[in-house]
Amino acid sequence: MIPCRVIPFNIKLKDMRTKLQIYIVMVLFAACSEPVSKNNVVVITEFPVTKELKASVVHTAPVILAPEAMFILEDQIYIAQSKKDTIFDVFDLNDCRYLHSVGTRGGGPNEFIFPLVRTVQVHDKQFTMLDRAFMRTIEITPNGSLQIVKSEYIFDEIPVNGFLRLNDSLCCAFADCFSGTESNFEYKVKNIYSKTAPAIKFSEYPNLSKRKFTGDKRCEIYNKYSTANSTHGKFAAFYAFFKFFRIYKITNTNIIEIEKEVHVNVPPFEQVEEVDDWQKRKVFHGRVFSTDKYIYVYSIPHGIQVWDWDGNPIISYLFDHKFIAFTISEKNRKIYTVSALEENWDKFFVYDLSHLP
Repeated sequence: MIPCRVIPFNIKLKDMRTKLQIYIVMVLFAACSEPVSKNNVVVITEFPVTKELKASVVHTAPVILAPEAMFILEDQIYIAQSKKDTIFDVFDLNDCRYLHSVGTRGGGPNEFIFPLVRTVQVHDKQFTMLDRAFMRTIEITPNGSLQIVKSEYIFDEIPVNGFLRLNDSLCCAFADCFSGTESNFEYKVKNIYSKTAPAIKFSEYPNLSKRKFTGDKRCEIYNKYSTANSTHGKFAAFYAFFKFFRIYKITNTNIIEIEKEVHVNVPPFEQVEEVDDWQKRKVFHGRVFSTDKYIYVYSIPHGIQVWDWDGNPIISYLFDHKFIAFTISEKNRKIYTVSALEENWDKFFVYDLSHLP
């Protein structure tokens, strides 16, 4: 694989009045057209450990109406629901007790116009989220309310598909999805701090089906769930309809390359050749959560696979209940889930982590 390079350079401009020197960073990528090295392609046929878990059911207030995502911040669980007037329901991490709801819609200070709650990423004591075309950086105030501390305009259109903040300076999203444009690349990447640098496309589509797809159909078939690790300079993308994922490496000089491709040939061995028919296709991967050490991916229909950031399998958890959203507290050694059944949205289903040292 030829790496995609982000090359910084200086441009000097003369202004008649101020004669100031302005430096900007342009993003230039070499073409990424060569196949991935065979040394970077691995096939996994089993997990070292497969463990069945039984949930501890914890009752809470019946305030959850349409859960889309959940995350943990400062010992509290946030359930994100963009269809509610108040976007986040907040619960105590230790006993799942309902505390309050925060985040209102509107055009005023610290309000949200069009929150895309599935783009939430936690960064220490803050989190980021797309709100329309802006990436908001949000803090929790001492009284529990939300404060927008930064708003950044990233892409020229609302990147509703696959948006991910990779590190302090780079964001990416799916390229050409339902935009009327087309290329052979899955992603587009943008430097947050360069207003003039264009979004650059990278990462060629894999060939996972005997059939060839183009345009929006290819984008749909190769839909994926991604997660980033800025500490290690990596991100991982799990393909929804294939037992396959990629790990990308981002160097200190912002060179992006595919570090590993992983084919997960573990049972059950359903065929995936009917991926073009949504009524027949199988879904293998769902939402992804990650920490500095591990990647937790929703393994359909009711489990979580744990991988390390080198693409090695750690453990496969099988749950006794189907869930719609989950988050992890490695500090508490717990997996918190919200049931896929609406009648159980007044409960948390909590599972113990066993692989942690």
